[in-house]
Amino acid sequence: MSSDAGLDNFENDDNLDQKFDKISSRQNRNLPQDGFKKGKTQNQVLDKSTMFVMYEMINDKIIAYVNGIVRAGKESVVFWAVDKSGKDVALKVYLVSTSNFKKRAPYIMGDPRFSRLKKGTRNLVYLWAKKEYKNLQQCVRKNLPTVKPISVSKNVLAMEFVGKGGVPAPTLHETDVDENDYLQLIDLIKRLYVEAKLVHGDLSEYNVFKTENGLILFDFGSAVDTMHPNAQNFLERDIKNVSYFFAKRGLTVENPSDVLSKIVS
Repeated sequence: MSSDAGLDNFENDDNLDQKFDKISSRQNRNLPQDGFKKGKTQNQVLDKSTMFVMYEMINDKIIAYVNGIVRAGKESVVFWAVDKSGKDVALKVYLVSTSNFKKRAPYIMGDPRFSRLKKGTRNLVYLWAKKEYKNLQQCVRKNLPTVKPISVSKNVLAMEFVGKGGVPAPTLHETDVDENDYLQLIDLIKRLYVEAKLVHGDLSEYNVFKTENGLILFDFGSAVDTMHPNAQNFLERDIKNVSYFFAKRGLTVENPSDVLSKIVS
């Protein structure tokens, strides 16, 4: 990755638009043509620093080009990218301009893996991206069904794309669910805690993909080490959230307190 001096040169480059065109250029003309809406996307999501990071990912052959936005939230936007072999890649861009990340400090402070917290929203966002990347790595090492991380640089996280043709797999919220889904998710919460030593911290029906091969967890930015002082409180909240969802769908669920006791015992 280039130095900050290189970034300054890039931001002053008269050929910035050409670099943007390279990021968003299509090498396969059969792809859907929604792509980048250049003005709106460039101004609200792709600031110059983020464009530079994505441009470097192309140079490093992590991706070949970028298509359109597939998911957008208050803190991040997920793009559909493609690598040189034609494989889909999810690019999660954390929005540096958002103030919501200031509320996320409690998920970092107290985590023994992240003892140094520099001041400033941008530094917090960069650390948050790195945190999600490391959390996912930790899950993959334990063979847990989570989205697989590829690379992280500043506020851009490259991950496995779960879905086909730029369309993400459906979440639990978007599908019919049954008892097997409930039991599988409770087991994944336990495996996260026991095997990966992590608590998701923000688990809900919105960040669990339902695929032909089972459930896949994602959105691990809030996940904390089990040694975090609030780990058990976050774990209890995760269990209550998913229990409420399945109960609302008409399924019989176990008492969340009993589930918590079984996991931490």
